[in-house]
Amino acid sequence: MRMLALLFLGLALAGPDFGRWYPFAEAQALAQAHGRVLMVYFHSPACPYCEQMNTFVLSDPQVEALLKEHFVVASVSTATPEGQDLARRFRVPGVPSFVFLAFRKGAWEEVGRLFGSRPRAQFLEELRQVCAKGGACE
Repeated sequence: MRMLALLFLGLALAGPDFGRWYPFAEAQALAQAHGRVLMVYFHSPACPYCEQMNTFVLSDPQVEALLKEHFVVASVSTATPEGQDLARRFRVPGVPSFVFLAFRKGAWEEVGRLFGSRPRAQFLEELRQVCAKGGACE
């Protein structure tokens, strides 16, 4: 039991891994605690455009580096009841969709929104713009 407590303490002291994607509630808490922009990625397993984004854009080293440095990513599958509820809450028109939120003055503010697949260079530029608007890249 003591060893388990030490393991959890060590993980907590090491800090969050901003290179991984989190469930929505956990990502929201991390973004708020660390002053990062929250990128909520809405996707579906049956979506070919989501697969295109995953394969050619989101896995790109430059995109991964920018996300890891300035964002917390919430991965939300619209194939789940929680994902469907969140998609309604954020008025997501379809997948893939990206909703960007910044915690300001005690509330979440939407600082960007993207819908559909796009080329890597365009997505990188849009990420930089959202990051600056969200105050994480200043």
